[in-house]
Amino acid sequence: MSFVQQPVNVGIPSKVRTEQLKIGRFIIRRWLGTGLQGKVFLAFDPVLERQVAIKWLNPTGNDKPPENREVFPSEARIVAKLAHPNIVPLYEAGLYRDFPYLVFAYVEGMTLRDKRLQNGAMPAQEALPMFSAILAGVACAHAQGILHLDLSPSNIMIDTAGVPRIMDFGLAKLAGMDAVGCDDELRGSPLYMSPEHFNNHPLTARSDIFVLGLILFEMVSGKSPVPTENLQVIIHAIADSELDLEDMNRLGLDTRLQAVIRRALNHNATNRFADAAEMKLAVDELLQLLEPDDQGAEHSTVMFLLKRLERKSAFPALSNNLVEINRLTEENNDSNADLLTNIVLRDYAITNKLLQLANSSFYGGTGHGVKTISNAIRRLGMNVIRMTCNGLLYFDALKDGDQNLKDTLISSFVSAFICRHFAIRLGHQNMAEEAFICGMFHRLGKSLTIFYFHEEFDEIERLIKTYNLNDEIASTRVLGISYSKLGMAVAERWKFPETIRGSIQYLGFEKLPKPTKPVEIQQQIAAFANELCELAANSPVEQGPLRLTEFSTRFSELVLLSPVELVQLLEAAFKKLKEFSPVLGLELPSSPFVSRVDNFLSTIQLPLEPEQN
Repeated sequence: MSFVQQPVNVGIPSKVRTEQLKIGRFIIRRWLGTGLQGKVFLAFDPVLERQVAIKWLNPTGNDKPPENREVFPSEARIVAKLAHPNIVPLYEAGLYRDFPYLVFAYVEGMTLRDKRLQNGAMPAQEALPMFSAILAGVACAHAQGILHLDLSPSNIMIDTAGVPRIMDFGLAKLAGMDAVGCDDELRGSPLYMSPEHFNNHPLTARSDIFVLGLILFEMVSGKSPVPTENLQVIIHAIADSELDLEDMNRLGLDTRLQAVIRRALNHNATNRFADAAEMKLAVDELLQLLEPDDQGAEHSTVMFLLKRLERKSAFPALSNNLVEINRLTEENNDSNADLLTNIVLRDYAITNKLLQLANSSFYGGTGHGVKTISNAIRRLGMNVIRMTCNGLLYFDALKDGDQNLKDTLISSFVSAFICRHFAIRLGHQNMAEEAFICGMFHRLGKSLTIFYFHEEFDEIERLIKTYNLNDEIASTRVLGISYSKLGMAVAERWKFPETIRGSIQYLGFEKLPKPTKPVEIQQQIAAFANELCELAANSPVEQGPLRLTEFSTRFSELVLLSPVELVQLLEAAFKKLKEFSPVLGLELPSSPFVSRVDNFLSTIQLPLEPEQN
């Protein structure tokens, strides 16, 4: 958070102190602010060695809490249920001087309010991706029946990476609870309340939607649509009639954007979006419609995600090693071979795996002929070693991820074996090793998302299951760009050759044209292998013959294979995977992906093909 430093004061009598002031085990650094419920401090956790924000719930400054007060407020129980990248997480709770305190992640940055005051109105292409992320966080709460009821630009932090984070669930309630009555204290900011707040109607998710409409209006126009002369004027404008939104026409805002805002700010709650998830779908659809008019927005999203990746643990080291290897192998000479040997020798595990592969049947080895990395380079060549190192380094960096990632990596290796076999079968022996790497990295964007952006991945999977979206559309709605575009951007950053970068490209679901260029051949081989693995893992067995026939038709210009031949190709690839899994360190018995494919291969019923004379 971005606040002016203030002296620490939590109600302790003034005296000269040399000891550190603490709340629980947390060392208080400075005061951040005061709200309706109490004080907020920046503190340091000496155990986990990180900064935190502590909210001490003593709003009146009394020495003792009221006898009828709950020990811990509803905010603690509500936020504890919410885990989302766009919600500031609650770490723990405790008591200090008989008053509860909540320990949150400390978000360094500025509030959305401060950003607007500093920069004014935001272009739609900048505002909508950020607002979509805000909606994702609110949708997480709405999905659990939780209403925020205190949304405002002051309660949304924008961290240093530009990610919006929703905070302050102090007024949050379960859906369906009554609004404030005439005798109740009006809590929160009247400027960011819905008509239901003032008309004694039940508060629902549509009440939050109204406030989100106010926030979006401010983001794209630079000011509120609510007149602010005094409290009565504010209440009258919101409670009694439709807001005046003609400023949107005067500002020349896109009419489709205006339609989204007008629906959110409809005075009649039943005419608004039902919840944040529905509004997010409308905003994401609008983003896609606006995308062709501004390719710069996509570039900004790519750069934003790359910056986030660079801040992740271990990613910079992986990135630097891959860049170094790919730069060295652009020229095949003795000097670069020596440098490549030194890079590989930095990592004992990679060295050991590379030597095992060099001596294996995979590269036509006899089992003991290659004893050093230098020998491996001389025998196999710089290009083969480069591609093998790329694969091994990538796999080694991601191998400790969750089961989703392990299954994705196993699927990538099966696809890689299919690609290598397939390139040889098609008569492209010289492309076989590169085809192996193209198959492995075809799902690079998805693998990186699972490992580094796991909460975003969960949201992508939810969209896929809830709305039957494909993963390219779902990933675009959550990340701002698709899996394939993220993968291509990272591959370019890693200095991968054009053929490997191109093989990551998304090819749609229609029948593919006949490939003529090497890049097109590798693209289709990589897509063929990965889609075949996904088909076997995700198709009901009874639908298998139909799905395989459709698949065969889609890739018929590349090669025409019958369903029986496709199954045989999968079986051969899985046999290869099981042969090399000890070298690669793959745990196949515990893999749901392997189990599903094994079941598909063992139970599918295909008609016998006529014998050829």
